[in-house]
Amino acid sequence: MTRLRKLERKWKRMWVRIIGFFLRALEEKNFDGALNSIVILAQERLGDSILLTPLIRNLRRALPELEIHVVTVSDVYGFFKNDPNIDHVYAVKRNYPAYFKNILSKKFDLLFNTKDHPSFTFLYQTRVIRARHRVGIAHPYHKGFFNYLINVDLNRHIVEKNCLLLDHLGISYSAEDCRPYLPNSGVSAEMKDFLQKLDSQAIVGINLSAGKKPSEWSIEKWAKLLSKLSAKVLILAMPDRAQDKIRLEQSFPSVLKSPQTHSIYEAGQIIKRLQLLITPDTSLIHAASCYGTPVVGLYPKVEVGLQRFSPYGIPHRQLVSSTRKSEDVPVERVLDAAMEMLAVTERN
Repeated sequence: MTRLRKLERKWKRMWVRIIGFFLRALEEKNFDGALNSIVILAQERLGDSILLTPLIRNLRRALPELEIHVVTVSDVYGFFKNDPNIDHVYAVKRNYPAYFKNILSKKFDLLFNTKDHPSFTFLYQTRVIRARHRVGIAHPYHKGFFNYLINVDLNRHIVEKNCLLLDHLGISYSAEDCRPYLPNSGVSAEMKDFLQKLDSQAIVGINLSAGKKPSEWSIEKWAKLLSKLSAKVLILAMPDRAQDKIRLEQSFPSVLKSPQTHSIYEAGQIIKRLQLLITPDTSLIHAASCYGTPVVGLYPKVEVGLQRFSPYGIPHRQLVSSTRKSEDVPVERVLDAAMEMLAVTERN
């Protein structure tokens, strides 16, 4: 963690403590009474959104008439908007009038803050949104902001932390019920035709994009891996690495030429058909969890989060760099892990 990041965290936590000092602490209690409406504060990243879907699906399954509202503070509005299990989605920074009219003017039976660490924005939303019962994840800085705090180990998977709300509400579920899913946003005609060609092939997918430069591999390292990998390969990439994708497709006969994906759902439909996905730490790891596709994940050296955001419910290998750059994960380690995972899938 950089010095600037540490200072920013200290600053925000100071404000959380100041707010907590001036606000009247909420009474600690269990949930009781009718549950007709819930508002869920969704975390900022697309991967976080995917990991929230099991909770939403299980709430809808157990309580078909429940009004489920999701509030976002970042650009994941479209992801939740496509989910038929959700009644209403509100993007705070995208449409303030709708947020004030449909969220702040109402009172909900239950509010759930998904953050497992203190966030000024999320704690502010926790208190300004009116709710009869507020639930959060236990943290020393969360005391007084909630009626109920879920006590759970920091390193427990985010999917399982979210689903612990179901325990609080007395809703039963299985481990498989916690598998995430991708809401259907449709596929293009070009992608539909391409997907039909994949159904009968054994293919390894590699994803060039990670969203953060320290988590990405250079095209040279991907090329070195492809020169050693004896399998048919398909390449996924965000638009900023589309040219790298084309160069690799043109350089290696083993690489299938594929159309550019335009959504996480389109990427998911490809991942669903793969034998194995090799990818930097990104939301596609969680897309693989949706479909049971094995993963080899490349990670920079991190202080926390590796277990909390690991591939869920699928065979996987997590390859962690000795530095803060995934680029320093050796090609040989990735190749060995890929061959090991392919051997496992072939036996099964």
